[in-house]
Amino acid sequence: MFNFHLFYHILSFNSINPGKNHFSYAKHGLLLGAYDYLEKPVSIEKLCNLLKNAYEALKKKQLEKEKSKKLREKLELNLSISREKILYDLLRGKEVFSKLGGLISEYDIDISDRMVLVGLIEVGNFDATSKEWIKSGKLGELIKKIREVIHSISKGYENLICNTIDMDIGIIGVILQPVNENKMKKFEDLSNDFFEVISKEIKRNYNVRVTVGIGNIVSCPNDISLSYMGAKSALRHKYILGGNKIINISQFSGNNSRSLLYPVEREKILAEYIMAGDDRALKLAENTFDDIAAGGQDNLKRIAFATGQLIFNISHFIDIHYGFINKIYDFSEFTNINMSDFNSKEEIKAYFIKFVTSVLDVVKEYKPAQSNPLIKKACEYVLGNIEQDITLLSIAEYLNISKNYFCSLFKQETGYNFLEYVTKIKMEWAKMLLKEGNYKTYEVSEMLGYREASYFSRLFRKYTNQSPAEYRKSFQNQK
Repeated sequence: MFNFHLFYHILSFNSINPGKNHFSYAKHGLLLGAYDYLEKPVSIEKLCNLLKNAYEALKKKQLEKEKSKKLREKLELNLSISREKILYDLLRGKEVFSKLGGLISEYDIDISDRMVLVGLIEVGNFDATSKEWIKSGKLGELIKKIREVIHSISKGYENLICNTIDMDIGIIGVILQPVNENKMKKFEDLSNDFFEVISKEIKRNYNVRVTVGIGNIVSCPNDISLSYMGAKSALRHKYILGGNKIINISQFSGNNSRSLLYPVEREKILAEYIMAGDDRALKLAENTFDDIAAGGQDNLKRIAFATGQLIFNISHFIDIHYGFINKIYDFSEFTNINMSDFNSKEEIKAYFIKFVTSVLDVVKEYKPAQSNPLIKKACEYVLGNIEQDITLLSIAEYLNISKNYFCSLFKQETGYNFLEYVTKIKMEWAKMLLKEGNYKTYEVSEMLGYREASYFSRLFRKYTNQSPAEYRKSFQNQK
């Protein structure tokens, strides 16, 4: 039955008209956006068609509106990404400001040819809470809100131009310039005040740790990468001075700079020495620790914090660049320790040297014959493909040499039978997997490239004097 209530409700929106006498109203309704009109006597079929057509037209209009909105958002996103890319390349020294005039104008980036300063704002402390933020996506939301706070505060600084950019996880880059060419001291004081206000506001609103690293002022954007490197270096001083504060690289100028600087570059060199099996790693480790201790001014808490961070960073670097090492070496023995439990500088140093020696010994054992390119290549292949079924034939084909020659050469250079070497590495990885307690014996066998779990179990017992199940249980009992 026809719903007259609905019909008269539709009338109130000028969607239809009931007859020829009211055609002028229908015409006016059509001009206002109505889609059709009805005449008396009202036909239910015509009304249904009118409603259907009106619905389809409105739906189409809404879809076009949503499509247009998404297109605008996409264009705005692309524009934002392009701006970020230009700023990122400037900071990293990949591009020079003087050669980007057209792009700077095209993307409406507010940077001028005058003094510039870079600051890095690190949010959080990358503890368990921060890791949960990253996993849940909350850190990204927080960074977005903090960038909005920064730009909101910058509006109160009429003499400053502020650009922000997302850097590494949890780090916001801030590029500051004076509106007019001011004296450097005035710009420096204004910038320091700006970062003080931002730091306090973030802590107050979001109850998180905030560490700010500020670089030196440079005379023009062509040198902006120097200010960025200074800010990055200043931020690394948190390992010695502690975080949740503002650290300005300028405070380390003069005689104090050498003793206070965190060993950023030596950290990387030390990791590379270790992974090359180079004994120079031990001497470098001693010197690096001594510099950290001097920089920490014999403050045990600072020394412990910096050394713990150094161990973590070296482990992280090795994990990224030499991923196979985690299959044969458990870093958690060293990275999970609370360095503040040590009672003296000497204890911390001994522990750090023990860490370096331990990893170095593993590398020497499993990456032997570094002087022979062929054997080195073979070892690296095995370490990088532990999960494969590696045979003498497969490695000989990979190296493009005869099987017998390779077998003889490998024994001569390393003292190992090649298949014994492969088995040893696989068994070390098996121990790591079984320690986790999450895998059944057959699953570990498959992960190591063995076709039969029974064969894997025999090898494992021969290597450890325990079955895989016994080993897993014994380790679980130790927890």
